[in-house]
Order: sequence, then C-alpha cells, then structure tokens
Amino acid sequence: MSKIVEISISLGSNIDPKKNLIEANALIKRKFSFLNSSNIYSSKSAGFVGNDFLNQVTVCSTNLKFEKVITTLKTIESSMGRKKEKEKFSDRLIDLDLLTYGNEIIDNFGKEVPHKDIEKYSFVLVPLAEVLPNNIHPKLGMTFTELLKTKNFDSEVTKIY
Repeated sequence: MSKIVEISISLGSNIDPKKNLIEANALIKRKFSFLNSSNIYSSKSAGFVGNDFLNQVTVCSTNLKFEKVITTLKTIESSMGRKKEKEKFSDRLIDLDLLTYGNEIIDNFGKEVPHKDIEKYSFVLVPLAEVLPNNIHPKLGMTFTELLKTKNFDSEVTKIY
C-alpha cells in the first residue's frame, strides 16, 4: 500500500478562465482527496500579449506515485480540450502544474518537484503561500511565506475572490 502524500497543484487559465478553473477543480476532486484551495488571483499574461490569467492553488492528498499524479493532471488537461502549445508562453485553456509532492525533491526527466516556477512567479507563490504558509520549500529550506517575503516580482497578482 502506498503512503498518503499531500500535493499542491497550480491551476491557470486565460481562456474562459472562471469556467475552466471550476471545471478543473471538479475533475481534480474526482481524482484526489481535496483538502483546500486558495483564493483566485488575476495576473497579466507573461511572455506574450494575451488576456489576463486567473490562477489558484489547490491542495489534495493522494496515495498515487509521483509519475501517476503527473499523468493524471495531463489527462485532466486533455479531457478539458487542452492541446499541446508550440510556444512556452501562450494562451491557455487550462494549465495544471504539480508544485509539491509532500516534501520530496524529485527530478524525473524534466518533471520535477518542487516545481521550478514556485519562486519565479507571483501567480504561483502568492496562492501557494496562502494555502500552505508554513510548509517548507524542500530545496530552499524556507516556508512559502518566508520565501514570498524575499521576492520582488516583476508582475503582481490581484485577489479576485
């Protein structure tokens, strides 16, 4: 029997974002044991000209192995109609990223936790620090709240609801 692990998932969309975040959360709740979600935040598109994004972090528990969690998130994206984008920065119907898998450090052929974007973008770290304020970043040894206080991001996020 596999152990139960707490995972955090970043959700983002700038194509009918409110509808797509609701749908993605519903699908996540079918696959994992839901624990908590952050507020929803708005952010400007990064790296391209596009509509603003809505972002959120959801925390769940699961007994699935790391690779199976990644596969499940990609399956949810595909089931919602996400196609593989050619560009790294582009409009997104839905984007689901595994941010943390317990307190483990895993790098498996480019799929890694903690996710490298945690410290790069306010739209990831702000909602993550909201739902897991005292959890420690496994590589940096700081809580997400402490990490947030050290950052001065180029773009800010606005809490929507």
